[in-house]
Order: sequence, then C-alpha cells, then structure tokens
Amino acid sequence: MIEAIRQHRSWIYGLMFLGAGLSYGIWLAPLVENWVVERSRDAGFVLNDLQVEGVNRSKRADVLAALDVDDGVPLLTMDLELMRKQLESLPWVKEAKVTRVLPGGLHVSLTEREPFALWQKEGKVRLIDGTGTVITQRGLAAYSHLMMVVGEGADLEITELQGLLAKNEGLSGRVKTAVRVGERRWDLIFDNGIRVKLPEAADPVYGAARAWQKFASLEAEYHLLGREVDVIDMRLADRMILRVSPEGRRRMNGTGWAT
Repeated sequence: MIEAIRQHRSWIYGLMFLGAGLSYGIWLAPLVENWVVERSRDAGFVLNDLQVEGVNRSKRADVLAALDVDDGVPLLTMDLELMRKQLESLPWVKEAKVTRVLPGGLHVSLTEREPFALWQKEGKVRLIDGTGTVITQRGLAAYSHLMMVVGEGADLEITELQGLLAKNEGLSGRVKTAVRVGERRWDLIFDNGIRVKLPEAADPVYGAARAWQKFASLEAEYHLLGREVDVIDMRLADRMILRVSPEGRRRMNGTGWAT
C-alpha cells in the first residue's frame, strides 16, 4: 500500500514538472527571451557596424541581401548559422564566417571560389572551380583563357585533373582542353593542337600521374610539342607512340608544304 502511494506521488510530481516545462516553453520562455533582447538593446548591443571582407567577384548587394540585417537590430536576435548558410548559397562563396563583435559589430569573412576551367556539357558552357562546382554561366568571356573541360563525367573528376596538372605547372599552362574519355581517363590537348593521351589514374603500376611526369621529362629533353605530330600516346609504360601530322607526312615524303 505504501509503495503504491509512493508510485502515485512520483507520477504526480512527474506531471507537475512536465506541466511546468510546458508552461515555460509556451508562455514563459518567449517572455524571458523578449526581456533579454530588450535589455541587450538598452545596453547598446545593436548592430551599428557591419564589416564584410573577402568580396572580390561576388556582388556586394547579393551579400547584403543574404545577410538580411539592418542597423539597429539587436545582435542577440541574429541567427548566425542561418546567415552563414545563406552566404554559402551564393555562387561565388565557398566559405563564410559570421561573428558578433560586441557591443555593436557584425564581422563577415568570405572565401570565394577560384575559377579553374570552363566545363562544356550538352552545348552549354559553365565556369567551375577546382572541385567541379559550378560557379556561373554568365560573363564567361572574362575567363576564355581558362582550359576547357569536356566529356561525360568530366566534372566529377576535376579534383583528379587539378592534382595531375599541378605537378608540372609550366607545361600545364599550355593545356587548352582536357577531354574525359570513356569516363576513365584524360586526353590533354595543347595550344598547338597536339593531343597527349594518358592512362587511367587508378592504374596501380603505370597511372596518369606517372605518365604525365614521363611526358614532362621527354618534352624537356626532346621538345615533343615542337615536332610534326598530332598525337602523343603515353598509355603504355614501356613505349611512347607518336602519330605524325599531315604536314609531317608530307615533309617525310619530300613533297613539302601543301599548296
């Protein structure tokens, strides 16, 4: 009997605490929050100094619209995480940091995406960064000097391509087009039209990275890109296959230049 009474009392106390919690959440919590906001406003913790850094290619108007704040707004009411997400939804913004600087400041720091290449798919060209993320389809004339990337699945392997080209930046600067072949490997087309065929990157014995380094060494020694060839096949570990260009064939046959 005594144990039953104790259990009954435990249920009553539990319901009382639950009721108190619900009352706080429904009625008291908003009052407390409003009181804190008003006291912070009275203390001067309101926005009067907005500092934004890292805006280079983004439009400042778009950044301000994403922040959606005005002078005089209490700092404690701002949802900094929401602001960060809205900023990072902008095309050029890779990373955003938003911090309060009491008593009245808000500091915004942006890291923008770096253009890496132009990606062509289904007749449309887009500007992408080194991760394959699309930045924009507008104003591409300013980026016409960048490499063109084409082929099914090319955008998914941009990181692989970027890492490959970074191993020899001097030579990589002459690559005008990177073609993803069969969603497995890359063909690199240089500024003079010569195509270099690379093996698959995943090959554990002789992959794209080793083939690219081998080509760079051969180019430095024999100046392959200055030869009368149009294809340099680096896909085999024990040999390099050259396809002579039409001009080269005419010279080899002693017929000179075509008229």
